[in-house]
Amino acid sequence: MSRHLAINVSSYGASFVTISAAGSIQQHTLVFESVQADEIKKALNHAFETEALLKSDFSEVTVAWSTQKSTLVPNNVFAESSSKAIYNLCFGDSVSEGDIDYNRIAELSVVNVFEIPIWLKSYFVIKFPRVIIQHTGTHALRKAIGSNSFKLKATAVVHDSFFQLTLVKHNNLEFYSFFDAQSAEDVIYHLMFTLQQKEMVDDKGTIELSPGTGGSNLDLKEISSGLEKIKGLSGFKITIEEDFVAKAQQLCV
Repeated sequence: MSRHLAINVSSYGASFVTISAAGSIQQHTLVFESVQADEIKKALNHAFETEALLKSDFSEVTVAWSTQKSTLVPNNVFAESSSKAIYNLCFGDSVSEGDIDYNRIAELSVVNVFEIPIWLKSYFVIKFPRVIIQHTGTHALRKAIGSNSFKLKATAVVHDSFFQLTLVKHNNLEFYSFFDAQSAEDVIYHLMFTLQQKEMVDDKGTIELSPGTGGSNLDLKEISSGLEKIKGLSGFKITIEEDFVAKAQQLCV
């Protein structure tokens, strides 16, 4: 039976989600105890060696890498520049060229330029030679734009200390960025501020909340409850999509 292994990795930890052809889902979550590459690789190796659900043969393996250092540029701008030049302009000359990568998002005619440790790419390519590795934002954008994107849809992928926010409307991308967040109130504040700045508070649509890797410190139910109390958001349906990132990875295979 066809099985897909969707891996979501950040500097905080990793989640492994297996999706069968019938749609059934199993999950294992790993929290890294160190930020050192060697220690993270040891933790990943231990998970692959000991977790039963990771010992299967998978028809597809995908990896979503989560980091705030991600920016979108139009195709024509990218064609006239380079991933390193674009990254340095946005985030400074803080990483080597080997740690900079990009994904083309044909549906939106944009390129996602981001930082990813070269050791991480090497680790997964050696383990799964046919693996597809992309930024979480790339996966999330494809998922957000792929269905029910005519009315306004706000998607917040909430990680341990930050969240990624996208707004799509009329099948177009209206906003893509990241915000630091230490509490549910931080997520609510930045989401409301963005909707107000975009003059979209009075729209009707959906607010999707999804956990990212290491997102356990921020309670999605608390965020949802706080949003539901805001009268100005009465036109929005608020949902929690537990497997949003894993299911989004199915769109790239």
